[in-house]
Amino acid sequence: MLDLRDVSYSYAGTRAVNAVNLAIGERQLVALAGPNGSGKSTLLKLIARVLAPQHGDITFEQKSLAGWHAKEYARRVGYLPQDPDPAFPMRAIEVVVSGRAPYLGRFAWESDRDWEEASRALAMCDATHLADRYLDEMSGGERKRVFLARVLAGTPRLILLDEPFTALDISHIQQFSALLRDVVDRTGCTVLFAAHDLNWAAAHSDRMLVMRNGALALDAPPHQVLQADVMKTMFGFDAETVAIGGKTWVVPRV
Repeated sequence: MLDLRDVSYSYAGTRAVNAVNLAIGERQLVALAGPNGSGKSTLLKLIARVLAPQHGDITFEQKSLAGWHAKEYARRVGYLPQDPDPAFPMRAIEVVVSGRAPYLGRFAWESDRDWEEASRALAMCDATHLADRYLDEMSGGERKRVFLARVLAGTPRLILLDEPFTALDISHIQQFSALLRDVVDRTGCTVLFAAHDLNWAAAHSDRMLVMRNGALALDAPPHQVLQADVMKTMFGFDAETVAIGGKTWVVPRV
């Protein structure tokens, strides 16, 4: 589905993404981890076409990103940045139906099908009860569900999420992590998401990518990433591993 070949990008001469080679297939939940400044957000922006590679090439469905028409690409790839809040108050259903924009003509209004897709997306995110509430009346966890529903309303084949766990308490992180697994299993799409909470990033993922200094330093199953030596080498802290519920978890060593 997605193939990156020797992709690099720099900001004012500082390399943010360095010679990344990566292939991601269909129906996968892939976690993107790494310390602050390691290149996670930049990599997602490159795949989302917010930025264009300065070196190398990215192909989606065997076609270079540069060759995709913007609207066609937006129908297939959904992107949720770290801070998606709109500039003015909106009801949840209005936010979600805006995810249908790639399917609308220049001056067209939303059709019955667009509103149906918006309602379906809210239901998938267990957020139907939020449909008529305004975003500024919601908790952080509720807003996260609404914004994910907006992406889902566009029925993309690839979903890119930048730090979806940010500002969530542990209960909502747990719920949102499981929700991402459910989205992949129910829709058949692929989800690539960046996260700092390593345990919950790994909990339901098929695969973890670890960025370091702009490079892809590790690409492995979650249980191979959540190891004490990896935590020390890649993230700079001492940790111990424990097995809970058949999964590997890391705990900082006191």
